[in-house]
Amino acid sequence: MNIKTLKIFALPLLLAVTLGGIYLMPRKGEVQDSSISMALPTGMNPDGWHGTRRQESEQERGILAPDTEFSKADYVQEVPISLDAPETAPVLCRVSIVKSGHDLNNSIHRPERCLPAQGHFNLTGTKVEVPVEGHGIIRMTKLKSQQNITPDQPQPIILDSMHYYVFIGHHHMTEDHLARTLTDMKDRVLYGVDQRWCYFQISTAYGDKIKVPEEEARKQTERLISQLLSQLVKWDELDR
Repeated sequence: MNIKTLKIFALPLLLAVTLGGIYLMPRKGEVQDSSISMALPTGMNPDGWHGTRRQESEQERGILAPDTEFSKADYVQEVPISLDAPETAPVLCRVSIVKSGHDLNNSIHRPERCLPAQGHFNLTGTKVEVPVEGHGIIRMTKLKSQQNITPDQPQPIILDSMHYYVFIGHHHMTEDHLARTLTDMKDRVLYGVDQRWCYFQISTAYGDKIKVPEEEARKQTERLISQLLSQLVKWDELDR
């Protein structure tokens, strides 16, 4: 086998060994809780958002460990009406916080895995920077997707959505699933501790069909991210 062939197989093999190694680690050590509160605010708040609690689905509960915790809410913010866009509709942002159970080997999954199970397709992703009130800039993963909201009808209605997410542990915040996994491995092997991670996700539909321009949806979504994370995260506990 020549050097070129070895290079082709080396990276996939290294990744497979690294990711598979988590199953060989101790199943439980000292548990450190996530540094984000699960208490999503509801009702009308001073920033003009109205929050309503939402229950997780049976499908969501079925694919994760039994002690996984969920907190979900929908937020509506009226888009200012102007002469240029007299029929602009309210922006609806759907927020989820999902906290891993104690068994991190059967823990939270990245949204790239969960969204297709909910009927989303044509997923594309990128890393973005989002300002948070009083705490500078954080990095998040931003996904775009499409979803057929009339699957039982002969004529499909396709809805566009954007999704932002970030993982928050006890001392760490990351937008990257692999980085989260490697941090778990290091903490277990070197320090004998487990972090209970949360992922914070916010999804917003947009487009002509619902009269929400993409740029307005982006602005409102990032504004809500800033307001919620500034309140919910225990920033003094994070190593940033």
